[in-house]
Amino acid sequence: INLSKHCDKYFKGSQMLDCTTLAPQIQACQEKGIKILMSMGGATGAYSMKDNATAETYAQTVVDTFLGGNSSEVERPFGEAVLDGVDLDIEGGGDTGYAEFSNKLREISPDSLITAAPQCAFPDAMLSNALDNGWVDAVFIQFYNNFCNAGTENFNFDTWADWAKTTSKNPDVKLYIGSPACEACASTGYLGADKLGEVYNSVKGSNGDVLGGIMLWDAGAAYYSESGGTPIAQQLKQDVLETTSSGQASAEPAESASASATAQSSEPVASALSKRAPESLKTIVGRAAMPDPVNHGIKHPNYQNGDPYEG
Repeated sequence: INLSKHCDKYFKGSQMLDCTTLAPQIQACQEKGIKILMSMGGATGAYSMKDNATAETYAQTVVDTFLGGNSSEVERPFGEAVLDGVDLDIEGGGDTGYAEFSNKLREISPDSLITAAPQCAFPDAMLSNALDNGWVDAVFIQFYNNFCNAGTENFNFDTWADWAKTTSKNPDVKLYIGSPACEACASTGYLGADKLGEVYNSVKGSNGDVLGGIMLWDAGAAYYSESGGTPIAQQLKQDVLETTSSGQASAEPAESASASATAQSSEPVASALSKRAPESLKTIVGRAAMPDPVNHGIKHPNYQNGDPYEG
């Protein structure tokens, strides 16, 4: 696993990182209703499943290593901390086994969230089989670095909405508009809070029944403003997600974070997503490759001493 600079100690005689010092921070976030997911894959993650049987076996390994498993034979990098689910950000290496992996994971760990982060081009080259034939609770669609970027004439949320309503095995699956949190966070597709809010409201009007919220890449930039202004995540929560049609402010949303291993809603999204409830319509997800001490050239005060991001 890759946790950037936040963990570099290994279990004795093992190649597994010993990140048990992060357990209290993970648990502190969870106590605030923040979901912590372990993301598989990433832009440079090109590993693959040998076959479907291997994928099902690996699902048990993931449960024992990161989720609620209790195998004494598996080293748990986060100790007693139990992560809330798994995110599939498969961008290379082939598509074999991920549908079987997600189905098996749901079978043996039904309380765990299973999410995916495909490119907006439909169908996704690596995840289409997993999305069509496997179980997912939420889909964080990358509407950036693509021809189908949000805010362009090729923006294809309608296509994804049709998939959610007609093909997904989960009739309550939620789709998220993925967008860069800063100009340097992606090659193309940055919109900023105002334009992204317009896109969100437009989609909510046409496909609000499947809209889960907004996903920002990445969390470090989403919750910090180098200029000292209001961070984009906070802007979106205040100006877009917390405002109802009558202009009234809703309850303070909870948050969800996808921590990549390469990585908010009224009733909080922490439980809303698990219940597939309509409250998940006001959600911001911050995805990250474990926020780096220097994130896109941004010097975050929380990282001055090399300490991991807390909460």
